[in-house]
Amino acid sequence: MPMNIAFIPIRKGSKGIPMKNMKPLAGKPLTFWIVDTLLSSNLMDEIWLAVDCNEYAKLAHNRYVDKVKIYVRSDESASDKASVMTVLGEFMRYRKPHDNDWICLFQATSPFTSVMEIAKLVDLINEEVYDSIVACVRLKKFRWSDDWQPLDYDLKTKPRRQDFSGWLVESGAFYASRVSNLKQSPYILSGKVGIVETGGASSIEIDEVYDWAMAEGLANSLSR
Repeated sequence: MPMNIAFIPIRKGSKGIPMKNMKPLAGKPLTFWIVDTLLSSNLMDEIWLAVDCNEYAKLAHNRYVDKVKIYVRSDESASDKASVMTVLGEFMRYRKPHDNDWICLFQATSPFTSVMEIAKLVDLINEEVYDSIVACVRLKKFRWSDDWQPLDYDLKTKPRRQDFSGWLVESGAFYASRVSNLKQSPYILSGKVGIVETGGASSIEIDEVYDWAMAEGLANSLSR
């Protein structure tokens, strides 16, 4: 039976927020937010954390023991110039998953991914229709071009926001692909792509100090 393998790549280096992947967010290391959610969902057959230092490996092992597997990524795949496909390729050569298995890549920098959203992802996988799946959030904001022209309405007929369907953009929270597709394509998404529409909290992707401040406020409210 095909397996759903959760994969969370983290690294020690971070230019925007030093050591952000293990920096406490509302008292809990950032990476542990998505790991705890995945464990509570009980929807992944395996959960792997890809790390580039003994410090992170030890922190994860002390908290999760055997519940989470540790993969030590190479210096090359942990560089700030490496694509996510570099570490995915390394991991697959190490883990050797079957072609029909799924690799579900979750981003530690999207800490508010919910159990419900993970369940939607698994539901799409189980439909056996899609080759890849991406998390998207719906934005209801009107766009303008670089030459200052409205892209979503005519100036004389601007719709009410509640009547505007908006559009979907990648939230960055998670990506999933069948192993056979990952072996054949240099991209994380290929073939027929399905979309999981996520909530607004999932659109918080922590890259800069400002993002952290927003996430801290939400995390503190959720922890009460």
